[in-house]
Amino acid sequence: MTPSDGRAAWRRLADAIRAFVPDLTPDTADGLVAGMAPMTRTVIRGHLSRHPDALVTGSPLAPPAVQRLIRHLHDTGVAGVRVPDCPRCGRTRPLKHATTQGRVCRGCEGTLAAHRNPGICGACGETRPRPDGTTCRRCRARATAAHRTCTQCGKPADLDPCHTCRPRPLVVCALCGTRATCCARWPLGPVCKPCYRGTRSNPGPCPGCGTVRALIAVLDHRRTCAECAGHRDPYRCRRCGDTRRTRVRGLCDRCAVDDRLAALFDPLPAAAAAELRPLREALASSDRPAAVLAWLQLSASAPLLGRLAATGRPLGHDDLDTATGTAPTATVDYLRKILVTAAVLPPRDEHLTRVARHLDRLLARHPEHALLLRPWVRWSVLPRMRRRAADRGPTAAQAARAAYTRIDTAAAFLSWTGRHGMLLEQVTQDHVDRWLTEGASTRYELRDFLTWTNRHDRSRGLDVPVRTKKPVAPLDDHSHWELLQQCLHDDELPTAVRVAGAVVLLFGQRLTRIAALTTDHLVEAPEPRLILDRIPIHVPPMLGVLLNTLANTAVRTGWALPPTGQRWLFPGTHPGEHRSAPTLRCDLKAHGIKVLPARATALVHLAQDLPPAVLADLLGMHPVTANRWRQRASTDWAAYLQTRRGQTPGPR
Repeated sequence: MTPSDGRAAWRRLADAIRAFVPDLTPDTADGLVAGMAPMTRTVIRGHLSRHPDALVTGSPLAPPAVQRLIRHLHDTGVAGVRVPDCPRCGRTRPLKHATTQGRVCRGCEGTLAAHRNPGICGACGETRPRPDGTTCRRCRARATAAHRTCTQCGKPADLDPCHTCRPRPLVVCALCGTRATCCARWPLGPVCKPCYRGTRSNPGPCPGCGTVRALIAVLDHRRTCAECAGHRDPYRCRRCGDTRRTRVRGLCDRCAVDDRLAALFDPLPAAAAAELRPLREALASSDRPAAVLAWLQLSASAPLLGRLAATGRPLGHDDLDTATGTAPTATVDYLRKILVTAAVLPPRDEHLTRVARHLDRLLARHPEHALLLRPWVRWSVLPRMRRRAADRGPTAAQAARAAYTRIDTAAAFLSWTGRHGMLLEQVTQDHVDRWLTEGASTRYELRDFLTWTNRHDRSRGLDVPVRTKKPVAPLDDHSHWELLQQCLHDDELPTAVRVAGAVVLLFGQRLTRIAALTTDHLVEAPEPRLILDRIPIHVPPMLGVLLNTLANTAVRTGWALPPTGQRWLFPGTHPGEHRSAPTLRCDLKAHGIKVLPARATALVHLAQDLPPAVLADLLGMHPVTANRWRQRASTDWAAYLQTRRGQTPGPR
């Protein structure tokens, strides 16, 4: 080729580059072509002959030489060029590995390599992708990690250092200008982790199209969305176009939930699918699809639901009780709460069931105690819990734990008498006293069992002393009033802490009752009232405002199903449950409110002004307990006289 032919070929290549980039001047195009290597000019010329618009379409089919040219034009500020994005993940990165959809980035190249060549793994026998042709990726990594550890953290790893300990390159953030670890490379440049989180969590209206999106590009010295700058938005759902968070192969959380629900419910028999339709609809329409997706992906209760429904039988509580033999009890209980919340299963008092289940496990180890323990639990312990549930709502977990303690204590006492060769009818009061003094104070819980056996002539007149509780010292009036004012008027405290603290300081309620309050306990008209037992009680106007605010803003902290019936004022992390009393106690203690002294002060003040019968009806306590608080609040003249007797007379 003569020099004139070479210059003509360079001119034709420069014209091909300028054909769709009018802002590029002829001199600049000539300089670009002159600075290219011969092989680079050949590759670019061949690709532009087949795809003349490759510089402006952002096609992932462009070879690396064309990509470098496009990136150079984009970095120098030439308008109209578009850097190609990875067709698989949507990120703007160098694309090298060629696929049927175009070239992909290095990360997707490794993912595709790990998913090809499916077959039977030679190590585990499962049908999985085999990158090396013999074993799957998991078995290969396990075999490699067995002989190699990371020198940084010491954990088994196939690389040294491992992926977690390997340092990332430091770059200058395009937003804040600090030199930090690169978290993402956007069209506007590399960004650090704080800027990445701030941009993703605070999308704004794009000045070009007006759509609220993550502004990750720059056009005309203004931050815009990726599409206005000629790039593909990597955070836009490729199915529905939503700009919410995408986590599963370019899909938003809601589209990913739809796919997961289809994979879980579509293979089920028609009867099972119809039975579980309320649960599927509730999950699909949840306002927190990220929580639903996390449950479908990570929870062990979702596969358990699929296995139980695949049998084709109507799902009931008995099926879940049977599943406790093959699955952890916590997993089964969590699935039961989900089904009850979605109205698939009828509600059941689980505390009563757990007490009966605990008795069965205990009698399986000690069958010789069944003749005494089973009728006692059936006709004394469980009816008392049922009456409490009928009078005061769902049985509290504290009552179930107390029942566990009484049952275990009775079984331990019967085992002790058996080791000494005695029947219960032969036990004397001396034996009972000796057994009480030899162990922990929880042995005094035997009183309930011996009272029942005495009443039914199963034992002699045995008695267990009642353990008296040391009275709690109340708060002084100044501290009590200051805490109450802080709960009513301090806007820096959480609303839940303000409401719970105010109810404790005003009405002396137990935290078990406060945690179980629902929106049905609020009466707004004509004045704000709160129902603690059966009678609405007038509350201060500020507390009424706080109660309404808490009812309107109470957020489910851990689950995504919408409430089907009553709404808790203090919702918990599990479906259909309110916050536990110990958790609420810790929250109050963290903000300086000690529950027992505050409750004692409130009840003493109320007992001074109200008769015991009225106090019991308003607060839902037993009349005997209300009378005891009345006696405690009564004026103690003996203490006054003792104080006067100890004083020394002053000068006259």
